Amino acid sequence: MNGIKLHTALLEELFGPIRLRILRQEDSLRMVHLLDKDEISRTMGIVHFRNTDHPLIKAAHGCILGGALLGKTLLDREIPYSKDTLFQLKVCLPAWVSRDFLSDQDTTVANYSRITIEDRAKGRRFLYADLFEIIPPEIIHLVPKPPMTHQAAAENCANLLSFAGITISLNDTEL
Repeated sequence: MNGIKLHTALLEELFGPIRLRILRQEDSLRMVHLLDKDEISRTMGIVHFRNTDHPLIKAAHGCILGGALLGKTLLDREIPYSKDTLFQLKVCLPAWVSRDFLSDQDTTVANYSRITIEDRAKGRRFLYADLFEIIPPEIIHLVPKPPMTHQAAAENCANLLSFAGITISLNDTEL
């Protein structure tokens, strides 16, 4: 792992135990809520799985698809990986997501990350997943901000957000 604290670990420090609820899963795409003990969504994740049949990841990927937390599963199975958060952008929240966040806000931020797996035996790395973590507006200030915030950088990622009915906000101001 690249030394960055798991997002789930941060949420557990703030809210106690976190569990995952799969909202939608198709082929290589999945949408989940990370819920606290009161069933409040503390993050919505949208994942595009890329290389899933590599021997190093295949069994862990099966557990992840079965409902296990992605980062914790990789960590528990000691799979060498890095999560690089590349940018953050402002997004519009559908009403149902705002309700799940217990928020009256209609915009928030989404952090875009790529998870790569290191195949030490072959001396190579491969892309495992693209990931958007949509952060509830009320806890944005508690989540580390990526090094870059850039709306234009997200143009090629809009399809991943559309899987959850989320659009990029045209208003580029800070939240």
